[in-house]
Amino acid sequence: MPEKPEVSVLMPTYNDEKYITSAIESLQNQSYKKWELIIIDGSNDTTPDIVKQFAEKDKRIKHLREQRSGQLNALLYGSQFVQGKYVSLLHSDDELLDDKAFERNVIALEENKCDGVYSDLVPMDASGQIRGKTKTANTLDASSPATLFLRAGSNLVPDFFFVTKEAFNNVISNYVTWNMPYWLRFDETNMGILELKKISPWYKYRIYSENYIRSEVGKFETVNGCLRTVLEISRRIDFPLLRLQRLLTRVLKTRIKPLFRCKPSSPQRIRDTVLYTLNSYLKEPPDNIYFRGLMGFYSNFPSTRTIKLEFDEDADIFLGKDARLFFNLMQKKSLPEVYEYILEEASRGFGKAIANDEENLRKGRNVMKFLNLVSPVEIR
Repeated sequence: MPEKPEVSVLMPTYNDEKYITSAIESLQNQSYKKWELIIIDGSNDTTPDIVKQFAEKDKRIKHLREQRSGQLNALLYGSQFVQGKYVSLLHSDDELLDDKAFERNVIALEENKCDGVYSDLVPMDASGQIRGKTKTANTLDASSPATLFLRAGSNLVPDFFFVTKEAFNNVISNYVTWNMPYWLRFDETNMGILELKKISPWYKYRIYSENYIRSEVGKFETVNGCLRTVLEISRRIDFPLLRLQRLLTRVLKTRIKPLFRCKPSSPQRIRDTVLYTLNSYLKEPPDNIYFRGLMGFYSNFPSTRTIKLEFDEDADIFLGKDARLFFNLMQKKSLPEVYEYILEEASRGFGKAIANDEENLRKGRNVMKFLNLVSPVEIR
């Protein structure tokens, strides 16, 4: 009987035949051997054949074929197979830095009794040559969500998590489900952070022309998630001297402690926040139904108009993990009618949405959160 793994590694992959061998071998070369690799594979190139060869020889490797759209849906599917007490993410076009990476990570977690570890990133090019170092925040503390807000949702630490199984539940709810930084904690009115320890670099990140983040859908997913992050933070804290603090944050990066108050931001601040975030990532918002609805909504924010929501029983409801699917349907002009209706109404602005029962209320709130429309949904 195989030894129970201590570390579960999730690897979503799609058509990474050029790089996945290096990614898997960097894990197999680890001095720390008590791991399992869960590969969630939606490829239509030779990637499945490569993975199958590894899995036949190494029983620690699980090969799951899954055609769901996007990395986050793949992670959600793979999460149900996790057995380890620690959980990590390794992209199929990246590598672990050296053969002691996991050994250092596990020791750091056990010595510090924390929720997880993170580090600076080591970028490499398409050929695997290291290209310097990408700095991350030195520490995370109670002011870090405010700093994240001032940076227009640009993450302070990488999404390549290495966390305890307990903290992984927060990764699922925040990052995997809603595409927000995994280290944030939210309840209805408050927020906090996971307790993470910064350690020496352990992860090599490949930067090349085919990176998903550089594609149009990748940019959409980034903007959609960053908007959601700053809006969720703005529901809980407000900032005096906001423009000055943003300027100082751009100049001094994370070397200042932001000033904030634990109360919701004003409508004017929320409107300014959305426009600032969009300008931070896009030279000009694309001309599509989503951005037309978003710009119209906040140009008329706050509004006194009310709209009515009603969903079919089997209506598709997009969460943050579904941004890629939403984008592809939008490009084909095949969005569900209810989304087209809401976005058309958003382009004129509205202040409240009315649902006729609890199920429509739940769906309506998820829709507003996905679309980044700050509008209360109520039952009437």
